[in-house]
Formats: sequence, C-alpha cells, structure tokens
Amino acid sequence: MFKHAIIFVFLLCATAMVEARHITGGELSYVYLGRSSSNPNAGNYRVKLRLYRDCFSERPFSETVNIVLYEKITMAAQSFTVPIFRREDVSLKSPDPCIGNPPAICYEVAIYEVDVSNLPFAPEGYIVAQQSCCRIQDISNIYSLGSVGATYTTNIPGTNTGVTAPENDTPVFTTSDTVIACSDNYFKFDFGAVDNNNDKLEYEFADALVSNNGGGMNSSTSPPPYSPASYLLGFSGTSPLGNKVRIDRNTGVITGIAPAGGIYVITVAVSEIRGGKVINVHRKDLHLKIAECSVAAAALEPSYTLCKDEMVITLTNNSTSDKIKTYEWDMDTLGKSDPVVPTKTASFRYAKPGDYVVRLITNKNDICTDTAYTTIKVYPGFKPAWSIEQTCATVPYAFKDLSTTVYGTVDSWQWNFGNMSDLADVSTAPSTTYTYPSDGIYFVSLIVGTSVGCVDTLRQQLTVRAKPELFLNRDTVICDVDTLQLRAIGTGSLSWSPNYNISSLTDANPLVSPDRPTRYSITLTQSPGCTNTASVFVDVKSLVTLNLAADTTICLGDSVQLHPDSDGVSYKWTAPPGQYLSDANQKFPWIKPASDMRYAVVATIGKCTAADEILVKTVPYPRANAGSDTAICYGDAIRFQVSGGTAYAWKPAGLLNNATLANPIAKPLTTTDFVVSSTDFKGCPKPVWDTVRVTVIPPVRPFAGNDTVVVAGQPLQLNATGAAVYSWSPASFLSNPAIANPIAILSDDIVYRVKVATLEGCFAIDSLKVKVYKTAPDIFVPTLFTPNGDGLNDLLKPMPVGIAKFVYFRVYNRYGQLVFQADNFTSGWNGKFKGREQGNESFVWHALAVDYLGNELYKKGQTTLIR
Repeated sequence: MFKHAIIFVFLLCATAMVEARHITGGELSYVYLGRSSSNPNAGNYRVKLRLYRDCFSERPFSETVNIVLYEKITMAAQSFTVPIFRREDVSLKSPDPCIGNPPAICYEVAIYEVDVSNLPFAPEGYIVAQQSCCRIQDISNIYSLGSVGATYTTNIPGTNTGVTAPENDTPVFTTSDTVIACSDNYFKFDFGAVDNNNDKLEYEFADALVSNNGGGMNSSTSPPPYSPASYLLGFSGTSPLGNKVRIDRNTGVITGIAPAGGIYVITVAVSEIRGGKVINVHRKDLHLKIAECSVAAAALEPSYTLCKDEMVITLTNNSTSDKIKTYEWDMDTLGKSDPVVPTKTASFRYAKPGDYVVRLITNKNDICTDTAYTTIKVYPGFKPAWSIEQTCATVPYAFKDLSTTVYGTVDSWQWNFGNMSDLADVSTAPSTTYTYPSDGIYFVSLIVGTSVGCVDTLRQQLTVRAKPELFLNRDTVICDVDTLQLRAIGTGSLSWSPNYNISSLTDANPLVSPDRPTRYSITLTQSPGCTNTASVFVDVKSLVTLNLAADTTICLGDSVQLHPDSDGVSYKWTAPPGQYLSDANQKFPWIKPASDMRYAVVATIGKCTAADEILVKTVPYPRANAGSDTAICYGDAIRFQVSGGTAYAWKPAGLLNNATLANPIAKPLTTTDFVVSSTDFKGCPKPVWDTVRVTVIPPVRPFAGNDTVVVAGQPLQLNATGAAVYSWSPASFLSNPAIANPIAILSDDIVYRVKVATLEGCFAIDSLKVKVYKTAPDIFVPTLFTPNGDGLNDLLKPMPVGIAKFVYFRVYNRYGQLVFQADNFTSGWNGKFKGREQGNESFVWHALAVDYLGNELYKKGQTTLIR
C-alpha cells in the first residue's frame, strides 16, 4: 500500500533493567523428517526454539534450555537439554529518511535445535513446551513486576484429527524482524506465515503465557495447563495493542493505529486446518516496542465498507507525521475522476452500489511521496443477526445465523464459541451446535460476510449454567378461602406437581386454591438433560392471629416501636390525625405521640382479617434545676440546691457529703462540673440531667514587698502584688491606700499591712517594715564579710538609704582588677573571682546612686574578706 518500511521493534528496553530480565520473545516450531525406519507408527521431528534478547543486555543467553514433549492424555514427558545451535544478529543500519525520530534497532537471536526420533503417533498428539525466566520489565500491557517469565508452546497433532495429521510441519512466519511502529500512527504489519503442508491457516491474537518457575533459562519446564499473563486495563490477549489494532483472520496482516509509546507483549496464534479440522495451533510470542516516531505515509485501511444504510464515506490519512505537506485524493477511479481534495480528510457520497477504488498521494513529487489505494465497498442493507438457543453445560447449544443482505448473499461464517481450552471450538457453518464442558462465562463471536465483501462481527457474553435459571415465588401463606397465583420465570417447558387445586400443570403462572398447607413443585426443561426444579410452600390459615401488647406508658417526646404478635401477611395501621406513624403498612412501625393516643391495626391474610388497638399514654420527663454556675475561694465549701424531681444522684460523688441529697455540700479544690440526675415516679422512668460548674479561685498569694529603709521626708514607692484589689493599713502617710503601689512619706519607723483580694472576694494579708533614717541619703557597706556558707555575712552588698535609683556597685582587688559588679543593691559578691575563692585580704568598693531629689551620690570604701 505504501512504499516506506514500517519497522517493529521487538526488544528494546532500558539497559539497567535487562541484567535480570532480558528475554523479549520466542517461538517453538518443528519440522517433520519422516516416519521412523523402525516403527511405521512413529515419526522423526526436528524441534527448534528461537529466543530474542536486546543487544545491550548484559545477561547472555543460557548455553542450554529444557524442551519437553508432553503426551496430551497421559502427560508422559520426554525431556531434552538442548544447546545453542547458532546465533544471529539483527539490526537496522539505515532507517528511512521519511520516518521522524526513528529508534535504533539491535537484537540477538539464539536458536536451539534438537532431533526427536521414533516419536509414537499418539491419538491426541503432543504439547511441546519450553519455559524461560524472565521477560523484560516495564511492559506496557501486562503486569510485569516480579519474576514474570514466558512459556512457549506448539502442538504435534494426533491421529484423532486425521490419519496424516502427525505428518506435519509448523507454519513458518515470514515476518520481518526489523520493522518500526510509531505511536499514534497507522501501521500495517504482515504477520503471515507459509505452510509446507498446504494447510489452511487462520490467525488471531492470543493470551501470552507466563512462567513463574523463578529459575534460569534452563530451569525445568512444568506440564500444562499454563497461566495466561495478567493484562492491564484496556488490553487483553485478543486485543494486545488496544481496540484500534486488529489482525486479519485470513492473512495475518496486523493493521491499525499504534498505541502510546512503550513495550507490548503480542502473541499470534495460527490455526492449521486440514480436512475441515483444526490439527494444530502454532504460536509466536514477541515484545513489540512502539517508538515515539512518525511515518510520512499515505496510510489507509485495505478496504472500507458502507454496508449498513449509509452512502457517505469519510476518509482520513492515518499518518500523523509532520513531514507530510500535501494531499491529493481521487475518490472514484472506476468512473469519472473527482476534483483533487487537498486536505488530510476527504468525504464523498456515492450514488449507487458497487466497488470503488480510492487513491491518496501524499507529498507528490517529493522525496517522501507515498501512494495508497483502498477499496470502498458500497452495498447498503447488510443486517447481521444471530440466535442462540439457551441450554446447559454438557448439553448442545444451538447457534443460528439470521443475517440478511440486499446485495449479494451471506456466504461466510466464522464462529468462535469462546472455550479457550478447546482448539476445536470453531465452525464455518451458518447454523451449528456446540457443547460446553462446564458452566462459566464464555465470549462468543461470529464473523459473518457476504459475497460482495461486507463483513461484520457479532459478539456476546454467554453465561453457561449447570442447569437453567428458574425463579419462583417465595414461601407464602393464604387464607383458606383465597386463590393464589404462582409465578415461575424460566425459558423452556414447565411441569407442576401435585395436581391439587391448581388451574394448570404447564402454565408459568397458574392459580392455586389449596384448603390445607401444600408444597407445589415445578420442573423446567430446556432440552433433554437440561432441567431445574424449584418449589414453593403455601401455608393455609382459617383465621388471622393478632395480639397487641397491653396499653403502655412512655415518656412524652419519645419514639416507640409497636410490636404486634401476629401471623398476618399484610398490615394497615391507623393513627390519630396529625400524629407521626413511620409506615402504615409495616408490621412494626414507629410512633411518637404528642399526648395520650390510641393506635389501631388490621392484619390480613388474603380475605381473612383481624383487628386490635393499643392506648399509648405519655408522661412528661422530670425536670432538673441545679442552679447557676458559681465560684468559691480555695478551701471553701458550697451547698447545692436542686429541684424538679423526687430522687437525685450527683457526680462526682467523692466530692460530696451525700450524693443522693437535693442539697449536698461540696468542697472541691479545683474547678469541677457537678452533674445531677433527676427522676420522679409519675410514670416516665428516664432521668434528666443538669450541670453546675463550680469555679475554684486559686489561693491568693499576697506580697507587700521586702522590708526596706528610707530617709525621713523622702518619698517611698510601695508595690504590692497577688490579686486585683488592694487595701493598705494604716492609711496614714499614703497617697492612696486602695491601690497596689501608693507612695509613702515617713518620719518614723512603721509596719504596713496590705489586704490583697480577688474580684470574687478571696483575699490574704502580707506586711513589710520600713526603717526611717533621719539622716541625709547614703550608701552603707560593711567593713568586713565572711563568705564561709554559714548564712551570716556571706555576701558583700551595699545598703542604700534615701536612694531612688541605684546605678552600680563595683569591687576591686589590690591589683586593680574588677572582681565583682552589679547595677542593683540586692545582689552581692560571694568572695569568688573567675570561679576561685579569694583569700583573706582587703578589697576596695565603689558605689553610685541617685537620691529622690535627683542628686548623684558617689561613695567608695574598703572592706576585708575573712574566711
């Protein structure tokens, strides 16, 4: 169709991955060498295995492989350890210039050959198998994590398929191993084969087979059955490249739009048909790499059909290459040529039936020019249809083609009954039968064609059951004066028993009127050997039993479920107007009465009824009022008072003097939620709850300040802490006795007391002494100190009198080194310098302060350290 090569890549993968997983395809085949000279009922065969791997793989082929022949009935095995016979290298050195971004292609092939002599002709033949570990990783259409190997198989036919069937060579695939397929581009790949025995060949995609033996290339090969690969969503063994790619059943040509770039497992199975029987299914398994490239080609399907009711065709060039610059379409070369269409897509309406040849030329007069021809078959009125006669497993199913056509005749049928374990589950007859060996789900297909070239495919999921489906009424009950209609659903002939008060023994929906309990049975027959049975029990009552419970009392606002004791089949409840009733036809409805209410019910079995009623009284819930939240001082007690009920229970009980009183006393030490439940004896047994939070004010910790000294007549700033409210006494000489930091001007020594209180009234008291010096402001420093840790004179520190601000206090040794300094008079020197205790000697000190009049006061002196 087009002149440029399309190149498939069978085994390119990342080099880092192929050390452990490197096999990218394989094929088992054989050649019949003639009958055995010593046994006329045995033959000689040459078995060949071809394995593929990437040229860049660091893991070599195994020098030997294990090939096994299993006799199909007994599974008796003949095992062969086969060495490499020869090697081949395949590569593409000069890619087509009309392919954009062509990939590099290089792989190696190892060929293993072994002669099998004197192999007896078996009735069912042999399965030839070889298992390898492992495939490459990152395969795009199957789960390839872990050790996913490959199993390669073929079959040597048995005499049951024909006397000459064992005298057979496997078909030889003529595929080119150096073909590129570009993602999202149309491609055509001839996967056809030739057969030395002139058998008819039919092709289809098939499941790739895996091997999980986990061993090396020459690991032992296990007997069948073999597991299919697990395909990813959107792919399957019969659709390994997605739904846009197909294989021609008669030619093996694969065509379609390639999927996204990646590596894909494809397996092609070719059936050899001799004398109308499938004698062998031969398989080839390859890893196909779809490259991120494009082909400048005129790419059309081999043919298109207008076989339904349409007469308009729309064609699009399937190549997406940006190297295509021009298009030239000729839509009808059988008659008068149409005007050239210069676009990628062309549409045309045909006036009458017939075969029309369309031509597409891309890049005319260019190096990358290409020409494609396709046939348009215009034969409207083809209506494919079929019928399947439902039956059971092990019983023949009848399949019938019902297709019709206006032009030509319906003349080809290819049935596939979907039994993957049976090579012979096919037929080419218009009407046929097939027997499924077991129940399960099978996918049936029919490819039907006409003499004028119309082809369509019908597919259906067929559920094969061990027995036919049969549905019947559930067991039921009727009144002895009633008539009941039985309802059976099932396809086939029906037979009821017993013949007791039943209107028909063969009707699917007969009427019955038994006057005693009776079990009716039905048998459904779809075909001889395909039956199912079911039964329904009809209980018969002469009256309806109905008994509601005695009148009851509930708490107002509650919902309650009514529970009649009855054998009725249906119910009808009535409630007072406006009252809640969950379902008037339910046996056990819910109600929520707003006051004392009466509810009635009628229970029914057919024409038999019974009635009863019940009075539901309501009593309000008790109340609980424990008062408002409150606060107490730490260490205080509180007495509660609850109302609204007749019995109470408080929690936490451990903090109360009596948890059952209405007015217990509590003495919590931390903030606590007290919960009380209240009940009464008016008919509502459910309690209600109330909660009181008691906030415990933490203990007040007052601080009036440290004892201090002051010069007479100078102001003294007091500063108390501990709470929010303050009260000083005596109030004399203070600027404001009701604040935390009043100013005092004193002439004599005094002791002040301050009452520190919270806003809730919790309080405590502290005091401080003030010594008044009737001298000028001064700084006093001891002349000696003894830092020996006895608690007396351990620190050398100044004592300021009449000082508003202390600036610094510094101590120097006899060498003039500063051994201590502080900017406050509360800190003192401990007699250490740089962490070392100083010896008995004299030290000089300096001090600077500011009095209340703003005058600087500088003092210095000498003190002696004595240990």
